Amino acid sequence: MRCLPLFCLLLVMPGANALVLLTEDYPPFNMLEDGRVSGISTQILREAVNRAGLSAQFDLLPWARSLALAASRSDTCVYSAVRSAKRESQFKWIGPLVDDKIALFARTGSAIRLDSVADAKQYKVGGYLADAYGDYVERQGVPLDRAPADRHNLPKLMGGRIDLWVAGVISGAYKANREGYQGEVRVVITMGNPGDTQMWLACNPGMPDALFQKLDGAVQSVLQDGTAAGFAARYR
Repeated sequence: MRCLPLFCLLLVMPGANALVLLTEDYPPFNMLEDGRVSGISTQILREAVNRAGLSAQFDLLPWARSLALAASRSDTCVYSAVRSAKRESQFKWIGPLVDDKIALFARTGSAIRLDSVADAKQYKVGGYLADAYGDYVERQGVPLDRAPADRHNLPKLMGGRIDLWVAGVISGAYKANREGYQGEVRVVITMGNPGDTQMWLACNPGMPDALFQKLDGAVQSVLQDGTAAGFAARYR
C-alpha cells in the first residue's frame, strides 16, 4: 500500500485493546489479495489472534516504516521479520513463522555465474532499505544499491540497471511470476543458515507480558498442529 506519511499513521491507529500487526509486500508470506492483507504468515497470525480471543488490525506499509512503528508503539508488532543480532533487543519475538533461503537472482539470459557470494562484488546488486537479507549480503562484503522498497528491484533487474537482486528463494520467484516475469529470472546462488532466513513476529518490548504470552501461545499452537502447513500448501 502506498500512502502519504500522515495517512499511513492514521491507518495504524488501533481501537481500544486492539493489536496492530504490520507487514510489507513479501509474497507469498505477506501481501495484498483483493484489497486485504493475506499470505502464509498473515493467515497464521489471523488464526492465532482468533484462537487467543484477541482483536488485531493488519496493515501493509513500507518495510522501514513498519519496523519503526513496531519499535515505538507498545501495541504493535511487525512480520515477517528476520531475528538478526541487530534487532534482537529491539523486540519480543514469536515464531519462527516461516523460512525462505536468501538468494541472488539474475535475468534468465544473463551469463553471470557465482562460486561464492563474494564473487558478486564485481556486479551491481540491488536490495532495499532495512532488509535483513540485504544486510546479510553486505556482511559478506558485497555493496548494495538499496531501493526505497523492494517493488523497485524487479524492474531495475529487467531493465539492466542492476545485475543481481537480493530476495528470498520462494518470495523472489513468486514476485517475478506475479509481476509477469515468469521464467525470466533465475537463482544464481543461495545462502544463509536458519538463523539468517527464518522469519518471525517481532513485537514491541513494551507490550504487556500477559498479552504477549497469550499471543505467543496461540501462534505456537497454530505452528504445531498442522494448520500452518495447510496455509503454506495453498500458495504452492
